[in-house]
Amino acid sequence: MLSTVFLVFEDREMRNTFDKTKRAYYAKILLILWPMLILLTAGLVILDVVDQFEADKATHIVNGAAVFVFLLLWLFVRKFAICSWFVCPMMTAFAFYYFAMVDYDGSTVSIYYTMIVGITSSLFILVMFNESWLLSTVVYAPLLAYYMYKTGDDMIGNEMNELIIRCVFCVFLYAIIGYKVEMLNKQAFLGQQTSEKAFYRWLKIFETFPEGLALVRRGQILYANRSFSGMFEMSDYDSTKDPFNDQLHHMLQTTEV
Repeated sequence: MLSTVFLVFEDREMRNTFDKTKRAYYAKILLILWPMLILLTAGLVILDVVDQFEADKATHIVNGAAVFVFLLLWLFVRKFAICSWFVCPMMTAFAFYYFAMVDYDGSTVSIYYTMIVGITSSLFILVMFNESWLLSTVVYAPLLAYYMYKTGDDMIGNEMNELIIRCVFCVFLYAIIGYKVEMLNKQAFLGQQTSEKAFYRWLKIFETFPEGLALVRRGQILYANRSFSGMFEMSDYDSTKDPFNDQLHHMLQTTEV
């Protein structure tokens, strides 16, 4: 059901269902992340104005760009599921800017501090928001390479061979984690949908009945075929525009019998 490398659902119906779930999920998540970025940007500007925090112009530009980009992602993710692929890479790049540029001052304490926090944050973002392990790894690799080059030059000098080996090793581990996380998430979704799909496959038999049929539990309608809408004289319901009965279920979910 999943392709080996890109972990794409081979079944079109399953892929559409997964995309629909992700669109709804990230529409809610980005609605939380976007205001948080606005507060961060506004807070740094205010602190810079009152001389409580010294931030250069590049930081304010990066913050403003991040707010704009995540606004676009929030607007488009509700229509295009592929926009969810860019959440993890964009958050990783934004975090690395602060670790490698803003909080970094070249001292040993700063190097260890930013390294620990950066690795922890990167893995947290990967586990929570990874939707395309390959894209996340492609973005993570140059960011890590730049940071390791910068810290390596300050601590051990110009040892390029050693830094390249360490960078490749870290990127390799990151790719494995991203691949495994994405595969497990999609396999869990696949297992959940397989049982539901088998259940609704039996329910499709009732769609051929001209009589209105419904499944009722505790006075609440759980399922109804398309003919069932005629029993309640729902003149504004068009079954041809509701292939999965989602609109019908929404209209009947509060109906008591």
